[in-house]
Amino acid sequence: MELQIKDLNKKRVGDLSRDGRTYTCKKGNCITIITANPDGTLDIKFEIIPAA
Repeated sequence: MELQIKDLNKKRVGDLSRDGRTYTCKKGNCITIITANPDGTLDIKFEIIPAA
């Protein structure tokens, strides 16, 4: 299960994994996934959701 991250207006802006290493944000048809590596660096991936 993931933790919902909300902004100051109480709107959901993304999800944080339970271990705190992965943040996922969806806007429109794009998903951004940010993962923390053990060495302190970040991996950032962008994925496009195909139109249905």
